[in-house]
Amino acid sequence: MYRNPFEIKTPEQNTAEEIVKLFVDVFTDFHQVPEAGHTFVNGPRGSGKSMMFRYIQPDCQCIVSNCKINELKYFSIYIPIKLTSINIVDFERLKSHANTILNEHIFVTYILSKSLLFISETLGEEVLNNSTDEIKNFYDKIFVNLVLSAGYTENTEIESDTNGFDCFRIMSETIYKMHRECVKYCKELALNKEINSYNGSLVDFMDFLYPFFQKLKKLSIFPLNKPLYLLIDDAGYLNNEQTKILNTWVSYRTTKDLCIKISTQLDYKTYLTTNGKRIDSPHDYSEINIATIYTSSNKDYFKKIKQIVERRLKVYLNTDILAEDFFPHDPKQEDRINKIYEEIKIKESDEERKHAGTDAARRYCVSEYLKELRSKKAMNKYSFSGFDQLVAISSGVIRHFLAPAQEMYSETVSRNNNNKVEYISPAIQNEIISSYSRKFLFDEFDKIFIDSKDDDNRLKNADKLYNLIDSLGKLFHLILISERKERTVFSVALTDMPDRELKEIIDMGVQHGYFHVSTKRNKESTGLVHLYVLSRVLAPAFVLNPLSFAGYQFMPSEVLKIALTNPTSFIKYFDKKLDSNSEKQPTLFD
Repeated sequence: MYRNPFEIKTPEQNTAEEIVKLFVDVFTDFHQVPEAGHTFVNGPRGSGKSMMFRYIQPDCQCIVSNCKINELKYFSIYIPIKLTSINIVDFERLKSHANTILNEHIFVTYILSKSLLFISETLGEEVLNNSTDEIKNFYDKIFVNLVLSAGYTENTEIESDTNGFDCFRIMSETIYKMHRECVKYCKELALNKEINSYNGSLVDFMDFLYPFFQKLKKLSIFPLNKPLYLLIDDAGYLNNEQTKILNTWVSYRTTKDLCIKISTQLDYKTYLTTNGKRIDSPHDYSEINIATIYTSSNKDYFKKIKQIVERRLKVYLNTDILAEDFFPHDPKQEDRINKIYEEIKIKESDEERKHAGTDAARRYCVSEYLKELRSKKAMNKYSFSGFDQLVAISSGVIRHFLAPAQEMYSETVSRNNNNKVEYISPAIQNEIISSYSRKFLFDEFDKIFIDSKDDDNRLKNADKLYNLIDSLGKLFHLILISERKERTVFSVALTDMPDRELKEIIDMGVQHGYFHVSTKRNKESTGLVHLYVLSRVLAPAFVLNPLSFAGYQFMPSEVLKIALTNPTSFIKYFDKKLDSNSEKQPTLFD
């Protein structure tokens, strides 16, 4: 039975040993994640957020640092938000202050219950039972006082022979009871016309959760005088009020003892606190956007993917092979493009400008090759094979490389009758990555339509987003096969601020990974403009060159808005501009 070296498993499905073997150090780019401080880690699904969180958990860090848990530089606790019951719509019936109070209680008890379970599973029975006396003292002197002060009325006494491991289990169960009684009350709101008073326990961050962790981390089972990290994964699933509550916690200066690391899929609802103030970077927290950093530093991203591929080939196949050799280019296409490159280099050479020939060759060789294919009505013969193209197409999202690579490997094994795989043929690479691109455009978009069917406004926006993506893909293809000076274009640079409708639609595209957002200098170099970068995952779907220099298409937002409802008019307008101004880049709408 073969093992697919590109198999995608969630980080939780991997052992600590597997994580450490496979993990490529990305913290040179994202140093804020393992450092003390509150941090937001933003990125589309599959960009590596959960892998980073998994790597900084105690079991992995003990292997990396070759030390015991209480010798680590920090102790991380993983708290997943996805698929939980803490986002309850019935809160909306409550007055604002009650909404906040009950939301915070449910959020705090959820986090603490999960934390205690995580700690007991991570440290295990042997470690906890070796510290039974110390843990029981914490239970009696700290935990019991906190829950009684919060209004908990059930019996808190424990048997004299209770061990340390069971103490953690009992604390987790107690907190979960406090959580469940409030959740039950909130659900009953939907069934009763009258809003009855809540008589259960109530806790918050500053008077309960923070002092609990402050005292807990002083136990000898934890690193001495080192902070605890709460890894809040998929925070976009929190409701609006819980998001404000989390922001309020971030605004507190607790990082000496407790640091909050928050991951989002670019869907975080607000940066306001419960009192209406906004948390600010870098005063309150640091922030990283994985896709933005990787798309603005293609060289670093290429190196990371190369290391990931070669490490996986070594771990799973026990072979030392370069990523470029495992994913080769189509030789006939590469040979023809190289010949065109040399022809342009000679034609455009200029004694006064040393690099004129090579610059022109680099910019136009693929464009000219595509024109040849077009003249033969063979545009679909362009091959998107080759490691560098596959990396570029993944567009800063690691999953967009691994997922098609996994399929490529499986297909190769099938066609090779389960014989050893030494490389992935260009034909299979192109077939799989082209299919993956089309699925990203069509199948994934169908899911957006399905998810939006009960919301008319969102459904209309989804339809406009599809028109926008389709229009830009077709426009960028037209530019690529034109006589324009800059032909490889993946970005729209707006010369003015988008209105609310356009921004809402673009934000939807960003959230689903179809766009990346950045800024650049305007044409006059007097300020910055918004830059919206189309994901290169769509390159095969629209026959775009994922490599080489990428220019920008400037336009005002009113023109871009035409694409939302009338893609045909949008394309016709630019088609005329390209035909009438073929020798230089159009200064559109100046």
